[in-house]
This record gives sequence, C-alpha cells and structure tokens, in this order.
Amino acid sequence: MNRRARAGLHAAGLFTLAVVCFATVSCRSHSRPLVAVIPETTAQELWESEHAGAERAAQTLGWSVYWNGPSREDDINRQIQIVNHAIKKGVAGIVLSPDHAVALITPIRSAMTAGIPVVIVGSPLSLATQKNLSFVVNDDNAMGTLAAQRLGPQLRSRDAVAVLGVYPGIVSLVERAKAFEDALRQSHPDVRIIERRSSSFGFAEAEESAEETIRANPDLRSIVGMNIVQTRAAYFALVATGMLGRITLVGCDQDLDLVRQMRAGAIDALVAEDTAAMGYDALQLLAAERNGHESWTKKLVPPVLITRENVDRPDIQQLLDMNWRVH
Repeated sequence: MNRRARAGLHAAGLFTLAVVCFATVSCRSHSRPLVAVIPETTAQELWESEHAGAERAAQTLGWSVYWNGPSREDDINRQIQIVNHAIKKGVAGIVLSPDHAVALITPIRSAMTAGIPVVIVGSPLSLATQKNLSFVVNDDNAMGTLAAQRLGPQLRSRDAVAVLGVYPGIVSLVERAKAFEDALRQSHPDVRIIERRSSSFGFAEAEESAEETIRANPDLRSIVGMNIVQTRAAYFALVATGMLGRITLVGCDQDLDLVRQMRAGAIDALVAEDTAAMGYDALQLLAAERNGHESWTKKLVPPVLITRENVDRPDIQQLLDMNWRVH
C-alpha cells in the first residue's frame, strides 16, 4: 500500500473515531446542552487555551463541550466535515475558528438555517453579525500595532523588516500584517518592508521562505512572524543562517516552544491572542441566546504583548493556561 493510501485510511479512521466519540459524548450528556467547539487546529497550544476557556464556561453553565478540529490549519475539508457533523447531531451551539475566509461560510449558513447559533472565534469572516451569528475575535489591528511598537525602537534608518506568513485565506493574518505595516511606516517612513505571502501552513515552505529572505537581504534587521508556523520557521532559519541574535524576531500568536525560546532570548517578544477569554465569552453568548436574550454582537478581544519581563505575571500565565480539565 502506498503512502497516500495509508494516509487516506488513517484520516478516515480518525474521522470515524471522532464520530464515535461525538455520539458517546451526546449519549452521556443527553440532559445537558452540548456545544461543539471547533478550533483551527488541535495541534497548537493556542487553541487548547480556547478549549480551557470554553470548559470553564461550560462548568458554570452546566453544559458539555465537544472539542474537535483538524490536525492542520490548511485541512479545510476536515473542518467542514466536523461542522456538518455537529449540525447533523443537532448541537445546542457551535463555536468555530474558521480555517478559511470563504470556504466555511456555507456550513455556517447551514447551521444557522437549522436553528443552531454560531459564534466565530479568532479570525473574522465576511458575514455580518445577525441572529444566530456572533463574533468573538482577536483585535488584529491592535496586534499588528503592538508588534510595530515593539520593533520600532530597535530599528535604524533604512533598515529592512520582513513580514512573514501573510496567508490570504485567513482574514486575521491579512489585517494584522496591514496594521503592522501601517504603524511601522508612520513611525519609520524610511524603513523598507519585505512582505512574504504564504500559500499554505506547511513548515518546510515557511522555513525555506524565511531562509531565502534572510540570505537575500543583508540589511534585514527584524522579522515579524504573522502566525505560529512562520515564527517557528523564522527561528530555525535564523539558526541555519547564523543570524540568531543579530536579527530581532517578534512573533504573533503563542505556543509553548515559542514561549520557551522567548525566555531564552532567541525570540524578542510574542503578541498573544487571548483565546481562553474568547472560548469563555463565546459560550456565554450562546447561553444568553438560549435564555431568550438577543445577544448577537461582535466583540474584539485585545491581544497582549508577552516579553521575558512579564511572562511570569499571573495574568499572563492565565492567558497561556491550556489545562482544559476543569476541577
């Protein structure tokens, strides 16, 4: 059996297991409202923090959470499958962090038509707030601005700054990149900005792109990674080119290995999404709707700049907490 066939069987097996688990959760929790919380990917601690926030809210509400998502951010079909299965099961609500700005619109509308309220978490979509559709999303304008403010004092006239990982399929990445570039141009109009777009979330592509950017621009002084994969790839590219410590790296979004490298001084700072607050607030919105209150809204959750100086503060540690097993 070739590699592709094995991968297909593995994916099919995972989906079957998810369906069985979903049915088990539903049967055990028939007396409690069941909410499907579907992250961009289950492979990053960023979204485990959302899971923790959702579980904390569910405990206070007496609800149950079904947590499942794709293993990669670019597995859009898998995420659509999970949303459609949640609709079929008739869940009380869906909390979704979409992997694509357009592809998830149809399943979202299907959920709304079925009377299932949806809260979009993380990245916005080109849909207006309406009955059965709310948004609890990261303030990406603030995120880009925070990254620019962090790098600004370290830049000199005519330095080059690389913006890596602008993936057109996710609105939040485009918005935060634009905000970063606008803020940096305002404070440093003579700085040269190099924007590199991505066609996927593959690490190999990201690392190759980062290394090419470093080698091709001897005046490069700073890099900002628009997401976890790009920040991680930039770190390894800096190591490979011998430029670690000579080029400042700031990352958007948080993961445990990135926090560890920041503590070690390899990464200057991380601009973190408060996904724990997003998960908590999303369930509170669903509960308000279930109790007959018109609560459909768009809430912007401010990001937080994490540095070596503040990483051990209690509020930062709570933001980074991914222990979803509420006791």
